[in-house]
Amino acid sequence: MEVFFLDVAQGSSQVVLLGGRRAIVIDCGGRSGGTILHFLKRMNIDFLDGLLVSHSHDDHMGGAAAVLGEYRDRIERIGFVQDHQFLESNFWARLSDFYSQGVISKKNIVRLELSEQPQPFWSDLTLGAELSVWSPDAMENLQAQIKQDQNPTSAVLVLERDGRRVVFAADSDLSQWREIHRRHGQVDCDAFSVPHHGGRFFGSQQELDWFFDQAISSQVAIISVGTSNTHGHPREEVVKALTKRGTVVACTQFTRQCNGGVYDLEFLRPGVLQPQLHPCQSSGSADLTDRGNSRNLACAGTIKLEFTAGGFVYDRLLDHQRSVDLLKSTGNACPLCR
Repeated sequence: MEVFFLDVAQGSSQVVLLGGRRAIVIDCGGRSGGTILHFLKRMNIDFLDGLLVSHSHDDHMGGAAAVLGEYRDRIERIGFVQDHQFLESNFWARLSDFYSQGVISKKNIVRLELSEQPQPFWSDLTLGAELSVWSPDAMENLQAQIKQDQNPTSAVLVLERDGRRVVFAADSDLSQWREIHRRHGQVDCDAFSVPHHGGRFFGSQQELDWFFDQAISSQVAIISVGTSNTHGHPREEVVKALTKRGTVVACTQFTRQCNGGVYDLEFLRPGVLQPQLHPCQSSGSADLTDRGNSRNLACAGTIKLEFTAGGFVYDRLLDHQRSVDLLKSTGNACPLCR
C-alpha cells in the first residue's frame, strides 16, 4: 500500500494506492483536476474505494468534480463535509446530478462527521488497514457554517496499518485539534500533512508550540504548497517549530519564503529534486505568472510513502534532504527547513 502526496501547486491532494487497480483519493487540488487525473491514469486506477473532499476551498475541492465525472459509477464511497459553500460547489452540482440519474445512490454518500469516537470511513481486512474521520463533529460543522469559515470544519483523516499511521490534516483549525487532544491525547504518527499548507492555523507562538508539543508528533511533515502562492506559505515559524522538534520537513514546491522573499527562482529550474518520477504540477521549463514571477518549481515534488512488512519507506527522502542541504551549503538559497 502506497500513499502519494501530489504536487498540485498551491493546493492539496493525496492518493492511497491499494493494489488491484484500486485507490482512495483525498482532496483533488485546483480547478481542473488535471494532475490528479493524470496520476490516476498513469497508475492504471480503475476503481476508487473512496473519494473524499476535506472542505470546500477550491485548492482542495477544485478538481473533485472532474474526478467524480471520470469515475462516476466506479466509486464505492464519496465523503465530504457540509460547510457553508458546499451546496454552491461544482462538486455538489455534479454529485446531485449523478444521484438524480441513478448513477450513484445513497449508500455511496457519506458526510464526514463523528460523535465522540473516530468514524470509520473505509477498511480492508485483507490489507489490515483503516481510514477514519477524527474531526469534525456535528457541532464543529454547524459552528463553522454559522461563521462562514470552511477551515474549522476541515475533515481530519487518519490512515492506519500495522501500527503505522498517516494523518491528513487538510486546513484544520487549532480548535479542532484541541478537541482531538481531549479525546485522544497526543496523536503520534509516521507522517502528516501540515495544516493549512504551513500557514497560520494558530493565534500565537504559544498555541503553535502547544500543537507540536501536545497535539501531534510525527517523523515527517509534508507541506503541500505552491511556488507562486501569495499567502506567505509556508510560514517560517511553522517550519522552525517542526525542525526544532526533530521532524523532517518536505515541501512539494519551493517558494520565495525559502529565498529571502525573492520571486525570481528560475536559477533553481528544473527543481530542487530531479528528476521528478511521478506526475506533478511542477515544470522543468520556464513557468511564469502574468507578473513574471516563478511558479511551479519542484522542491520534493510528488512525495511517495510506502507501507512495507518491515515498516514505512519514504521514497527518495534522503535524496531530497541532500539536495536541500546542498542549496544551503552553496549559499544558492536559504531553505527554511535548514
